[in-house]
Amino acid sequence: MKKEKKKKYVDDGHTIYNMDIDGFKWHDRKLKNENKIGLNKKEKFAMIRAAFSAYFPKVFIILVGFSLAILLLYFWLKQSL
Repeated sequence: MKKEKKKKYVDDGHTIYNMDIDGFKWHDRKLKNENKIGLNKKEKFAMIRAAFSAYFPKVFIILVGFSLAILLLYFWLKQSL
């Protein structure tokens, strides 16, 4: 019994089915090029600073809440032992 050699697959680049769907901007190269925003260093820094100033209070409140919960659990378990 001889084993048949497998044919080596060669990708010729043809598409079986087009997976681009209307409404998905990341598939359309024309829209991808149109959506580029040209920002200088000052504008980038201002955007980053605005993002930090928007998210910092929320993150700070969450961290304080977790710290308070851990502290309360520590003291509660310390008393019970």
